[in-house]
Amino acid sequence: MVPIRRPSRPARVLIVVAVALAIGAGPEAQERPHSWPLLHIPDPVGRLVARQALDLAWERLGKIECADLLNAFQDGAGRPLAQRLRELAIDRQTYLTMLSFVDGSRDLPCAHGSVAFTSTGSRVVRICVEEMKRTWQASPEHAMSRVIHEMLHTLGLGEDPPASAEITRRVLAGCGR
Repeated sequence: MVPIRRPSRPARVLIVVAVALAIGAGPEAQERPHSWPLLHIPDPVGRLVARQALDLAWERLGKIECADLLNAFQDGAGRPLAQRLRELAIDRQTYLTMLSFVDGSRDLPCAHGSVAFTSTGSRVVRICVEEMKRTWQASPEHAMSRVIHEMLHTLGLGEDPPASAEITRRVLAGCGR
């Protein structure tokens, strides 16, 4: 019987790194969710559009420029939103998959032209289906920015200040093309 030689420490490190890359460790290797199980939009076209906006938001959240947004905005206690994700021990893309997206079409903000809305700290985002469809058709970038905008509120970002338009502008600047 031939004795099995244990690889050297540098070789073991390389093996671990190769295996991690092969199984997709690290945020840059994450695979886009195939479905959004917490997406509850009964309208089939609305659900498709919301899923496309979520896919685009998920993709953009993987970029470092977009990640910087979480350090730029703070919660009510003055802590960067990125700190909240560190406390939860999850990355920004995984966090997005943990939010519930529901049809908010019957709610007052939708009647006033909102694309989506939530309450600070809530993990439920209400989608104004008809406005989301219009927004997606006119500009997928703006639909994506609204998803990320609302995600920031779920992490504790308040509004006024900063104004809603300012939040969206900064999302587009950091996460847009």
